[in-house]
Amino acid sequence: MQVGGSSEGSRLYRRLAWAAGFVALYVLFDWLSYIRPYSNLDITPWNPPPGIALAFLLVRGIRWTPLVLFAALISDGVTRHFAAPMGWTMLADLMPVLGYSIAAWLLLHVLSFNHRLSSLRDVMLLLGMTVAASLLVACGFIGVYYLAGIIPAEDVWGTWMRYWIGDMIGVSIFAPLCLTVGQRPLPPLRAPVGWWTNLAQALSILLALWIVFGGDLAQNPTLYYPLFLPLIWVGAWHGLQGVAIALFATQVGMVVAVEQARLDAEKVTEVQFFLLALTLCCLFLGAIVTERRQVRLALRDSQARLKAIVDVAPEGMLTLDAEGHIETANPAFLRLSGRTVDDLLGRRAVDLFPTIAGLLDGNGGEGWLARPDGVNLPVEVSLGETELSSGRLRVVAVHDMSRHPPPG
Repeated sequence: MQVGGSSEGSRLYRRLAWAAGFVALYVLFDWLSYIRPYSNLDITPWNPPPGIALAFLLVRGIRWTPLVLFAALISDGVTRHFAAPMGWTMLADLMPVLGYSIAAWLLLHVLSFNHRLSSLRDVMLLLGMTVAASLLVACGFIGVYYLAGIIPAEDVWGTWMRYWIGDMIGVSIFAPLCLTVGQRPLPPLRAPVGWWTNLAQALSILLALWIVFGGDLAQNPTLYYPLFLPLIWVGAWHGLQGVAIALFATQVGMVVAVEQARLDAEKVTEVQFFLLALTLCCLFLGAIVTERRQVRLALRDSQARLKAIVDVAPEGMLTLDAEGHIETANPAFLRLSGRTVDDLLGRRAVDLFPTIAGLLDGNGGEGWLARPDGVNLPVEVSLGETELSSGRLRVVAVHDMSRHPPPG
């Protein structure tokens, strides 16, 4: 009974920790991103909370939806002091909560989405669902305040666009960041990544931000392309997890720089569209790199596993390319043939072992294997082959029949 009670208490504490952490993170980033609001409402150029909420629901499940609504209301009170009447505020806050809860349910239960973002498909599903959900949420959110008479008709289109792209940026950056930040990084395929590489990449992002916002380029968002270079470097080097962190850092830098440059509303909107394009491109690059690295690591592990099995096999094993050149030989065959790896690799098997050449070119069988020391061993040769993208691969198994020599 004590063990069961202790386990139940531990689960309760973990749930409370998840809930408290989520609410704190939601309110904190809502407060930090509350800049340039429209009429003191939650209509800002950058809106991280929906991304945090969607990631939370994808990890913990949609049964936590009431907590998301609670966090939204608490954040409205702390950050905006309920700028609109309470009833309209609750109805407006309900729009993103419902929209992104439905999006999470569709991703998890209909589209077989993996919240670890382990493939390009998962990233495409997340971003595609984000586009659809944010469009509908923006319609509902702006519609509520329009019906309340808080947003006049002439401002509906502008506020809708501003709210939608703020949500799109927030979800596109913060959802992948929250979903990948706790994951174990994939091991590098070659040399390990040193701290100096990470430092150089961080400095390159700062340099790109300085080039863009330190001069006249700040007034022309169409010339922000230097920001692509360090993020492409990070994406190609670290994959999705690294590029998610780099995009977050870039967004923070751009928010600070935009405020320092005092861009007008029209320029800010252009900056938002540039950041959205930058985010989507880099996320796709990071997803492709991560997926490719996972495939290559899986292939390397499979090859290592197969080599370990072949190396301890009691039978002599050879692999031959389409022209009959030896590609690999296991230790059992080296002992059987009395030769070294350097003697075998790259040479034609029928030239090295003429006494079993007919077996190698035919269907296998029994024969005699000539060793360099003059000893002829009775062997049984079995053959197999498969087609690879590089051509035909032949597998030769050589069984020592010293105790049962073939006739003749």
